[in-house]
This record gives sequence, C-alpha cells and structure tokens, in this order.
Amino acid sequence: MGSRGVTDHNLSSEEPTCLARSLVGRAEVVVYVMVAILLLIAAVVTCCFALVGAVQQFWSGKPLEGIFSFVNDLLLVLIIMEVLRTVARFIRENEFDIDVADVIPFLVIGAISAARRILAIGAKLSLGEAQQPVHPGGSLTSAGSWYRFDEAMIELGVDAGLILAIALAVLIIHRYTLGRRSVEYK
Repeated sequence: MGSRGVTDHNLSSEEPTCLARSLVGRAEVVVYVMVAILLLIAAVVTCCFALVGAVQQFWSGKPLEGIFSFVNDLLLVLIIMEVLRTVARFIRENEFDIDVADVIPFLVIGAISAARRILAIGAKLSLGEAQQPVHPGGSLTSAGSWYRFDEAMIELGVDAGLILAIALAVLIIHRYTLGRRSVEYK
C-alpha cells in the first residue's frame, strides 16, 4: 500500500508538468501559424508594391529602374517564401528535429540575398554610368566615382564568392544526405 501511495503522488506531480508541456506546445504552434500568415501577407503585399512601383517607374520614363526594382522586390518575396516554407514544415511535422538537409532553405535564402545585392549594385552602376559626366578623354570626372566603383567591385566579388560557397555547401549536403540514405537502405 505504501508503494501505491508513492505512485499516486508521482502521477499527481507529473500531471501539471505534462499539462504545461501540452499548453506550451499548442501555444508554440499558434505562434508559428500566426507567423506563417503574416509572412504570407508580407509576400503578397510586397508583390503588389513591386508591381505598382514597376508600372509607375515605367510610365514615368524610367523603365530600366522599374525592371531592376521589380526583380529586386521579387527576390525579396522569394526570401520571404523560403522562410515561410521552413515555418510551414514545422507546423506540418510539429517537431523541429534539425538535420543537415534542413540547412538548405537558409542557404538558398543567403544565395538569393547575395544575388539581390549583385543586382542592386549592377543597377546602380549601370544607371550611374548613364548619368555620370565623362571627360572627353573617357575618364570619370571625380575621384569619388572611382572610389565608389572600387567598393562596388569588391562587394560584387564578395557576393559572387558567397554564392559559390553556398553552392558548394549545398552540393556537399546533397552528397552527404544521398550517402546517408544509401547506407540506411542497405
């Protein structure tokens, strides 16, 4: 009878802990659902603003700026959607067991961000080149322009290197997961 009393006492002390875990788990899912909804709204609103902005720039006589801005905004939408995919996966599976392959969406986000930056720098350089006065000898009029150009080239190189590193990481992860799967199925 003494052991039964201890068992009953253990059950009653574990019951609030189990209830707390259940409530926290449910609250966590609610927060993830709210974040997913807000990310989806942000993606839709960004698409709408990108389209309106591109049309406005096109009609104001700046079609090239409109195109660069539109593509840049769409890449931002892709970043938002990659984060949304990760959140949706958690909601579906209701667990966040991190695996090596789970890093890939974040690597994709990094690659898209670097590509956005390359696009933005390219747009600035090409639009600035069209507006920059040039001496008859073909050189730019100010030393500051060369300094900005050098900074832009360094940033382009870093972003390109980042994209290559991310591509290499995805390749390594892909080969690792394929190798692991082939071992599991044998």
